[in-house]
Amino acid sequence: MLRMVEQGGERCWLLPRPPDDVTPAVLRELRMSALPVEFPNETNRVLAAALRCCWADVQASPWPGQSATMHEVMDVVDQLIPGREREVLHRFGMGAFRRLQSSRWLVIDDEAQTVRLGPRVATWSDQDFPVLRDLWRELPPPRPDGKSDR
Repeated sequence: MLRMVEQGGERCWLLPRPPDDVTPAVLRELRMSALPVEFPNETNRVLAAALRCCWADVQASPWPGQSATMHEVMDVVDQLIPGREREVLHRFGMGAFRRLQSSRWLVIDDEAQTVRLGPRVATWSDQDFPVLRDLWRELPPPRPDGKSDR
């Protein structure tokens, strides 16, 4: 188990952390396999966009990161898949936010409409960081004015 305490000590999570070389069969046996995800492409895009917006210092661990608005995250997603209608983007985005929050990849404050990286991000190993940094660099940042090209 991995004990994750947020800065300020307001929240604490206990997360199972299997060894890095564990196979999917062993994960299933331990009932730790990844849950099937509806719309995995959209969900992965929202997680990647949240990583781009919330990873404060790419030389350090991404967790706990900084807060970003849901609008900033969706602006990055909008730049990744231009031409998608705003209503469709919003529907897929809100569904992805719910799935990522329920699986603890993201922490969402509905009242403030903000997103932070969740405690499951802390389970990424140091070997994952170079790839994640490359992904971070490849993704566009949120536009400064917050307005799309449409």
